[in-house]
Amino acid sequence: MLFGKIRKEEDYYLKKAILGEREGFEYLVNTYRNLAYTVALKICVNNEDAEEVVQDSFMKAFKALATFQSASKFSTWLYKIVYYTAITKLNSTRKNHVELNEETGAAEYILNERREVAGLVQADRKKYINLALAQLVEEERIVITLHYLGEKSVAEIAEILGLGKSAIKMRLMRGRKKLEELLSVLLNDELKDL
Repeated sequence: MLFGKIRKEEDYYLKKAILGEREGFEYLVNTYRNLAYTVALKICVNNEDAEEVVQDSFMKAFKALATFQSASKFSTWLYKIVYYTAITKLNSTRKNHVELNEETGAAEYILNERREVAGLVQADRKKYINLALAQLVEEERIVITLHYLGEKSVAEIAEILGLGKSAIKMRLMRGRKKLEELLSVLLNDELKDL
């Protein structure tokens, strides 16, 4: 019954936003910005880019609110916008930085530096999970994030990413297996350093 109550509350504020009322916009932003940021950050891996993606995504969503179909949840629709906006941002950022990374080896330097810092810092569970997530391929990382942090169902993730349910299930399975392996290596290295 709680889900129905939440959906009714969301629908109420969604209608206010469609009518251009500030209260509706504020509710939607306050409710969904944290996971939207998390999704964007998992793709962009840069705080500033992730913040920009979230802001752009909310602007896109609000401009297109009149076309929103209530068949799916607003959050699913919004996270789909966040996902594609982040992918676009990532691709444009990569395009702009390819020459710098090839000439200076900055990407390799950053990876090595992160490994050294991870070994020096007494890490907690969240730190190690984030380190392991960062090593997953983008497709697995976003599916794991949406499923476990965003508490999205396989069907919702499939809708957000525009993929079939079986593809999402496969990515979840592969992602969990890789996370287990990566966490085992990361935690084993930490124990050796103690």
